[in-house]
Amino acid sequence: MDGPGSATQVGVLDHGTSVEGEKTRDLSRAKVQKEIATLKQKLQDRKLREDVVGDKKVQKAKADVIQCLRINDRRPLDCWKEVEGFKREVGRLEGAFLGSVLE
Repeated sequence: MDGPGSATQVGVLDHGTSVEGEKTRDLSRAKVQKEIATLKQKLQDRKLREDVVGDKKVQKAKADVIQCLRINDRRPLDCWKEVEGFKREVGRLEGAFLGSVLE
């Protein structure tokens, strides 16, 4: 009764295909995990936090915003120029960071 069209033989074919699919998926997963680990290492090597903390222009822009907000504690919207300057400096750092990561 176990002929070519029987349920037993179909189950064997499906099982073989499933095993091959799992092996391929495991290989792909391992490759992706390896690439993620490599990227994490590259990012750690860059020490972005030290770059931001050590950047004099960003620190000055930050200090300008803080000073303006303290002076204008009742009118924080008067500090828009300082905030725009801070955004510009942070954008410059972000651009430099992305350029170095994508190299």
